Amino acid sequence: MLAGTFLSRAGYFMTWPYLSVVLYRQFELSASLIGVIFFMTSASGLLIGVFGSYYSDRLGRERALVASLLLSVAGFAMMAYSNRPVEFVIAMTFIATGRACTESFSKAMIGDHVKDIRQRERFQYIRYYIVNIGTALGPLAGTFALATPKVNIFIFSSVIYLVYAIILMGIIGVFPVEKNNDRKLTPDIISSLHIVFSQKSFSKLLMCYFLVMFIYVSFDSPLIQLLTRLHFPDLTLTISTIFMTNAVTVLVCQYPVLLILRKFNAKGKIILGILFISTAQLCFMMAYFDILALIVIATFILSIGELITMPAFSVEVDRLAPENLRGTSFGLINLTSLGTSLCPLFCGFFIDAEWGYAMFLFLFFTGLISIFLYCSVAERTSDRPI
Repeated sequence: MLAGTFLSRAGYFMTWPYLSVVLYRQFELSASLIGVIFFMTSASGLLIGVFGSYYSDRLGRERALVASLLLSVAGFAMMAYSNRPVEFVIAMTFIATGRACTESFSKAMIGDHVKDIRQRERFQYIRYYIVNIGTALGPLAGTFALATPKVNIFIFSSVIYLVYAIILMGIIGVFPVEKNNDRKLTPDIISSLHIVFSQKSFSKLLMCYFLVMFIYVSFDSPLIQLLTRLHFPDLTLTISTIFMTNAVTVLVCQYPVLLILRKFNAKGKIILGILFISTAQLCFMMAYFDILALIVIATFILSIGELITMPAFSVEVDRLAPENLRGTSFGLINLTSLGTSLCPLFCGFFIDAEWGYAMFLFLFFTGLISIFLYCSVAERTSDRPI
């Protein structure tokens, strides 16, 4: 599963970061409309993903994961032959749905197969590390493919997901998954949602995570759209450098930083990480100076905040999730990615109005609000060091 996580993340980041550029250059769409497209496709994928996560609790995680991978295969293959915006939108919806399900299923499988709490936390961090290896290599391959007309990057991504699905089906065939009788005890979806949301700590954590994801994704589509409209020098190289900086920072600095913060509890780590992510928003204002090094510094600060905050959130969710509703809980947490969908939508209006500075100030203050919200959550969650 960890190897498959690497493949799926690399295949995803070969294409997704460049879609806003494709929509702008190929179809001449406005920043606001591109933001709407990203929001609608991601939101649809996430909502469908919640239902998929619930049924993975009932029907089995492994087979559900295969289905989500095949859906991504179909999405990338369709995108390779799309010549109209509507076809792109449908393909993006398939990909977003496949990714939402794949993410929640793979996280939940760690809890399914690793019963020891400390080992489970360790695997969550290892998974996060592997995810960022894929994130680092994906944009590099995407940059190469965009510079090489003979290579269809969408087909290449489709093949990667297909390989992962075939390997997983082979493993299931050789090592049949034992049926879990507890799945029969899983309540219906309405009752499941009620059980999860009845935990006030979980609901507040969901809101906090939503806001953090909203500001974190600013370095993705919103920043790239702003750089495109500012005619930033060598845009393709800049995009690749941004994502490489993000991934390499997490890869190189994750263990040293976590070693330094080893005495911090979950509350301290998450608050410190959000402060870094929020500060990075002020630094992104330097995009107006047309100097790549300044963008790299801002991305580095954001990445430090990411590597502190994101794994700690996954550990907190795993602690709060009911044993028989782990897939549903991670599916609901994936709804926080609506923040990543709303960010391009809101920021698109700022960019169209040429209010880039105001956009980053807005994101900075949103980060401060998320810290105040998390402080009310942390008292109800475990303060054991992680």
